[in-house]
Amino acid sequence: MNRRALVGALAVVVAAALAGVIWFFVAGNVGDPTPVTAPPITSEPTATTGMTETTAGDPVTTAAPEGEGTGGDGETEVPSTEPAAEPSGAGETQEAIEDEESQKEAGEAPEEEAVEEQVESADVVELELSGGTEARFSIYEDLRGEPFTVVGVTTEVVGRVRVDTADLSRSQMGEILINARTFATDSSNRDRAIRGPILAAEQYEFITFRPTGITGLSGAAEAGGEYSFSVAGDLTVREITRAVTFEVVARWDADGRLQGLASTTVLRSDFELGVPSVPFVANVADEVGLELAFTAAAAGLG
Repeated sequence: MNRRALVGALAVVVAAALAGVIWFFVAGNVGDPTPVTAPPITSEPTATTGMTETTAGDPVTTAAPEGEGTGGDGETEVPSTEPAAEPSGAGETQEAIEDEESQKEAGEAPEEEAVEEQVESADVVELELSGGTEARFSIYEDLRGEPFTVVGVTTEVVGRVRVDTADLSRSQMGEILINARTFATDSSNRDRAIRGPILAAEQYEFITFRPTGITGLSGAAEAGGEYSFSVAGDLTVREITRAVTFEVVARWDADGRLQGLASTTVLRSDFELGVPSVPFVANVADEVGLELAFTAAAAGLG
């Protein structure tokens, strides 16, 4: 190879390398994180997943066909086989109604049934992920021939939890959103690779987890009590969704905060997450550890 050809070949290599470096840096440039609020809890899971189900035996009003034994409001009337008679104690019933109305006018306490309904609703508290919550990933690689575990962290996480303190099996979780643009590691170059070619965070800003069921919770919540349970759901990274299950250990604090750690392991290949070829980095593992170290508190408590 003559000198001119050698110089030309070197120029091509340098240009290609420079183009790759420019692409690497440009691809890692993403916009500022979009402020979001936690999505509302709208799912109605069944008790078989550790949550609420409809109770059989609730009263149902059945509409009858028009003209077949219906009253003026269209509801079914059951013909009586007994002669009409004024029920025993009708006067007492009327007095009770008048007494109830007078209690309401005087602002006195409601009847026992209403009080019980209020107590049941007071047992359910809705919490939001708050300060101190972190989403983390960890992955093994060979860095300059030495084993190294990369850890990425972000605090840009939102979500809600609904805790039934009287019966934990009826508790619920809402969708969790993690901002992929904000993961930080020990290296700014690695951060650019994660935001750019790996997660494409400019286009797919949020990683989402939609819970589909909770198992392993029962009984009433006790202050200082520690609970272990599982949360199954759908994890979406970019446009790929896979079913995953997080193992959770959580503590219910006396001040009404829920704190704990949820963890699982997924495969990069399941989400088609390739790793760019980078000098000094080799043998990047397929397994990725995911963790959510969370604190959830009532809105405004932080």
